[in-house]
Amino acid sequence: MPEKNIEHIKGLDGLRGVSILMMMAYHSGILPFAWVSIQLFFVLSGFLIGGILWKAKFGGQTNAAKLKNFWARRSLRIFPLYFGWLIFLGVTYLLFQFPAYYTSNIVYLATYTFNFTRTFDGWQGNPLFTHLWSLSVEEQFYLFFPLLIFFLPARVLKFFIIIVIFLSPLLHFLLGRYYLNAGLAPFAAVDAVYWNTLTHLQAFFVGAAIPIFCLHKKIKKARLFMFVCVAVALFAGLFSFLDAGTGNYLLHLGYQHNLTTNLEYAWHYTLLNFAFASVVLFVVAGIGNKKTWLQKWLEAKWLTNIGGVSYGMYVFHWAILVYFFERLLPTTDYSLKLLRFIPYAAVVYLVAQLSFRYFESPFLRLKEVLFPVKKTGEMQQPGQLKSEAQLPVP
Repeated sequence: MPEKNIEHIKGLDGLRGVSILMMMAYHSGILPFAWVSIQLFFVLSGFLIGGILWKAKFGGQTNAAKLKNFWARRSLRIFPLYFGWLIFLGVTYLLFQFPAYYTSNIVYLATYTFNFTRTFDGWQGNPLFTHLWSLSVEEQFYLFFPLLIFFLPARVLKFFIIIVIFLSPLLHFLLGRYYLNAGLAPFAAVDAVYWNTLTHLQAFFVGAAIPIFCLHKKIKKARLFMFVCVAVALFAGLFSFLDAGTGNYLLHLGYQHNLTTNLEYAWHYTLLNFAFASVVLFVVAGIGNKKTWLQKWLEAKWLTNIGGVSYGMYVFHWAILVYFFERLLPTTDYSLKLLRFIPYAAVVYLVAQLSFRYFESPFLRLKEVLFPVKKTGEMQQPGQLKSEAQLPVP
């Protein structure tokens, strides 16, 4: 049985803040390895959603009622901003015919299947919506994972989670070989693996395994476990870097996104998922204990505030960078990019905060009125609007 009460964990808000800042740094050209923050978002989502669903599994409602409640609450959290953004893009297309390939992508964006477009002939990226592929993966997870948790017996579910986690590297390898054999260029093939929903099942399941297997209670030395997992990931990256001999290790940490030299697409997701899950486990295991400097830093107000609006920041950040800052302050100098990042992050945060306060919050209040959840059944306290609002959506 799951624990009855797990308090709101501010450190997880801090992790979301770190994740969105990393993604912004990646798109800014400051930290090329920071694309890995998507894995942290997925692991966090698996932990939080998995914990909520696992607790609900043992509640008194029927499965139909549980599903309705979960899907309705998620829809009121995710849909308003997402579809509001798509409508905004539709208006800009009608007025200015921009972006030119909006019409060829809107069906996939609107149905949360955009992540499958990466293999299409003539595919083109755009900072207005290319990054929304990850939201497609999230929504697909929200669709099927509750079915697994509610309808599978607990032992079968746990066995299935273990099987998926440990067979995922093989699945990643087979996906990569399939795309390469299909004639995709290496970079496109790696991207296609990255965008595939099956590639990220492991991240969600590793995160969900923490509350489902109660690992934050069973693993007594969470800090040591975190150090080992992170060290293994870093050493594997170093090996890959030394063997491939490309790029700058300090900027890539051996995790260049486009490499196929050492079958990176087969193993690096697994190492990253376990590393980030160990960080989540470390933060959760610190509840009620004396906090380390890392846990205190993750609970810093400025960082948790950023994490509190990370969804909006993710949706808006790339467009603001490309169509405002790169035009207003164009530069290829690394030092100037670092300086530009400060006002850029501030503007993205301000826009996301305004969106949250004046557009998203009414829907969140409606969620609490129409589909309330008992506080004893939540991993996060739903009565705290800001806290519950930001289940990680990368």
